[in-house]
Amino acid sequence: MEKKTTMVSAISLILVVGVALGVVAYVSTGNDEPGTATDDGGKVTTHTKAVQAVCQNSDDKKFCSDTFTSVNTSDPTAYVKTVVRNTMDGVIKAFNLSDTLTIQNSKSNSTVKMALEDCKDLLEFAIDELEASEILVKENNINNINDRVSELKNWIGAVVAYQQSCLDGFDSDKEKDMQSKLQTQGLDDVGKLTALALDVVSSFAEILSDFNLDLTTKTSSRRLLDLEQDGYPSWLSMPDRKLLADAGKGGSVTPNVIVAKDGSGDYKTVLDAINSYPKNQQGRYIIYVKAGTYDEYITVDKKKPNLLIYGDGPTKTIITGNKNVVDGFRTMRSATFGEKFFYFHFNHM
Repeated sequence: MEKKTTMVSAISLILVVGVALGVVAYVSTGNDEPGTATDDGGKVTTHTKAVQAVCQNSDDKKFCSDTFTSVNTSDPTAYVKTVVRNTMDGVIKAFNLSDTLTIQNSKSNSTVKMALEDCKDLLEFAIDELEASEILVKENNINNINDRVSELKNWIGAVVAYQQSCLDGFDSDKEKDMQSKLQTQGLDDVGKLTALALDVVSSFAEILSDFNLDLTTKTSSRRLLDLEQDGYPSWLSMPDRKLLADAGKGGSVTPNVIVAKDGSGDYKTVLDAINSYPKNQQGRYIIYVKAGTYDEYITVDKKKPNLLIYGDGPTKTIITGNKNVVDGFRTMRSATFGEKFFYFHFNHM
């Protein structure tokens, strides 16, 4: 009997504690929380206050509010994640549309096809920038995001430029229909979302203050422009610094392949050397281009992320071409050396 009594007492105690915890949980999320209201209390809800704080500097407050309808948290990073994710979805939608239009107009005149291809490339660039933004906001805490606001602004700002460049590519009367379809069925939304993303990111410190999360952080700056005493960017690793320094001094840099127009190297063209990039390359893939004038057009894609290309100097190793608008080539297609995804190092020593 004593054991039963003890067991009943223990169960009673658990129930009492459970009820108490339930009351605490209710109180902490209920009417007594500052800024929170019941449906008929006449006060502003916590969610509404959060959205108001995030949208306070937005030019289109209704669009901003609608974008964050499903975000119901006091974590300010959730609002950054949401707007970046929505922007990504919008860009992917626009890219798919441009791909569809490219297929539908495969037999159209060359300028239409070229404008659509350019638009696809530009939207791929935008997707890449947004992927970098997503990684930053997913993997970093509030402090780190606040410290790296400038990087986020740079990436999102680039998306704005790519979107506008896509539309600007359709410059003849025959191309206006394509431009209108892309604009109304995708890029208008992308424009609104990127503008909103920039508003939210630019006001991040102010938003943190409104969320009562003031942080003592250093003023963020563009990491790409932060130079150390040796003149190299702060983000560049020590092995890469040594590699660049050795190459710059004509030191003992051992290239993976050598390009020489006279046939004395591994390849006669820079493009062939770049295309030799191994599938599972670890570390830098170094290409040395001997003195000479190379008449070719080169695009380095995302699958070749660790290239270092150096020559014998800007007046000795020359890559050139003659594509121009008059001959039917868009400005974007006229570059002799292009990085399709901006992930390699090109260096003239």
